[in-house]
Amino acid sequence: MADKSSELYHPRKCSATNRIIAAKDHASVQLNIGHTDANGVYTGAYTTVAFCGQLRGMGESDVALNRLAAEAGIIRDLNSFGKEHKFKREA
Repeated sequence: MADKSSELYHPRKCSATNRIIAAKDHASVQLNIGHTDANGVYTGAYTTVAFCGQLRGMGESDVALNRLAAEAGIIRDLNSFGKEHKFKREA
């Protein structure tokens, strides 16, 4: 007999902060980032990321998405570009 989970609710965790995303967090989002080959054709693989509403409310989800995509090897790290590019937020 196969094991069945008795839990009906499995909470998600924010990919950037590792916070548990509550069921009532209606500002949270989950994204599937499609992988492409060298020609830009979708390969059928994807990486799933989830962001909690608090991170989105602070306006940090775009920075977190860039960091997670760079760590997964989906995009180049934005720090690898030269100083003439203004990718970082000016402090």
